[in-house]
Amino acid sequence: MRISDYVSKNEIIEITKKLVSIEGHKDTADKESKVAEYIKDLLEKEEIEVETEEIEPNRSNVYGRLYGKENGIELMFNGHIDTIPGFTMDYEPFNPYIKNGKIYGRGSADMKGGIAAMLSAVIAMKRANVKLEKGVMFAGVIDEEERSKGTERLINRGLIPNMAVIGEPTELRVSIAHKGMEWIEVTFQGRSTHGSRPKEGINAIYAASEFNRLVYKELSPKIEDRKFDLVGNGTINVGVIKGGDDPNIVPDRCTVQIDRRWLPSETLEEVHEEIKEIAQRAVDSVGGSFELRGMREATASMINTPHSIERDHKLVVEALKSLEKVKGEKLEARDFPAWSDAALLSNNAHTKAIILGPGNINQAHANDEFCDIDEIIMASEIYFDLVEKFCLEGDK
Repeated sequence: MRISDYVSKNEIIEITKKLVSIEGHKDTADKESKVAEYIKDLLEKEEIEVETEEIEPNRSNVYGRLYGKENGIELMFNGHIDTIPGFTMDYEPFNPYIKNGKIYGRGSADMKGGIAAMLSAVIAMKRANVKLEKGVMFAGVIDEEERSKGTERLINRGLIPNMAVIGEPTELRVSIAHKGMEWIEVTFQGRSTHGSRPKEGINAIYAASEFNRLVYKELSPKIEDRKFDLVGNGTINVGVIKGGDDPNIVPDRCTVQIDRRWLPSETLEEVHEEIKEIAQRAVDSVGGSFELRGMREATASMINTPHSIERDHKLVVEALKSLEKVKGEKLEARDFPAWSDAALLSNNAHTKAIILGPGNINQAHANDEFCDIDEIIMASEIYFDLVEKFCLEGDK
């Protein structure tokens, strides 16, 4: 079967344009609700079982399912329905248009082009009126751009697939690993006194400065020496430092906020411990004390862990075959340079997941965001092919 026998190219383009035209992000009153409503209406018209689940006011996941003879979800297409705001884009962000074979608009690459391809694959399989041995599900999830509450709800509710495809923009490359992301805050405590008598106090900014020096000179090179297949090395970045009130007061408090990208071969405990060690050395040298915490208010409550799947897993092998069949190129699996909900599913639900979608990650959040139409069409063909391989009656 071919997806083009059941869903036309124009239909896929129109679904993409409609998705892009619906504003859905943290700064709009409707949040993701209007996007979820559109997807629900679209699937209902195709007589596909669909439901929305409100996670927070105006923030609903949307699920569409085709059932097989066997219980459970064999394959899930997972896509986040939120975008970042339009900010200062080069054009009207939610008025999509086509130019030179590309769809322009906020979310076109990240990741409404991928969602359109996923929906099209599920719709095509429904229209084909075939019997499925195993179930397939589309999950449109909220909040990936912030704390991934949408995919966390899937896990907490038990909507857990055996395999999943995350439709982030990979230029249709099969991506099988990415780093984790941990935001850490280290607060140094000193002792305040008048700026004319600095030796009578403990300067928290000096402690933080010594900490930053040790991070730059010692910890960062140590982290960069560690490697993991495909993803390379981890990183550490001091992104924020705040301390002091006035020049004539010895500051008794200084806060440092860090972005730490960590490898599948590392543990979160190790990540925290080596930063604690550096902080302890800083206060041993300068004086005072420190406290360290993960910035859970800004990251996924289930932790933004790394992700990896074996190169020889059947999902990876078959996805590469589908890619070669559709695109006409034999390509190897690669890494994904950002973070994705694949990590939550693989680490908390034991789902085997890949990241595979149309668009270039460099266009995600860009002021001229766009997605190549041919990639969206090819993505829909690849997704349809994967449903055939893993869910169709008689296929194993």
